[in-house]
Amino acid sequence: MAKNDKIKDDKTDQGDPQHVQDNAQMQQRQLRFVEEGVKTQYAGIFNVVFDKEAVVFIFGNPSVESNVVRIESKMAVSIKTAKRIALSLGNFIRKYETVNGMIDISTPKNASQSVPEEEKSKLQ
Repeated sequence: MAKNDKIKDDKTDQGDPQHVQDNAQMQQRQLRFVEEGVKTQYAGIFNVVFDKEAVVFIFGNPSVESNVVRIESKMAVSIKTAKRIALSLGNFIRKYETVNGMIDISTPKNASQSVPEEEKSKLQ
């Protein structure tokens, strides 16, 4: 088979539905997520720090001691990944609020409202 027989002419194939479908399939990646050993944690408090190359998400919860936050986990990601996270979360929040109404993120009037029920029971 001649070398030229293997190469398709993109100009003639672009309108071909099979060509368009093949390109779409090549752009989709098949990923398998493995969650073995993963811990799920709740975080009521977060912070974000960044530099030129990375963004660090810091997650924590209020402590029983006033003005103390217990850091539960940190996740460092590239700037590009941080932007993808931001866009994904923005899209999710818009869809959620369309169905469920606006999410109130104002500061709680009473500090005890921000402490999870588990922590409140420890205080008593």
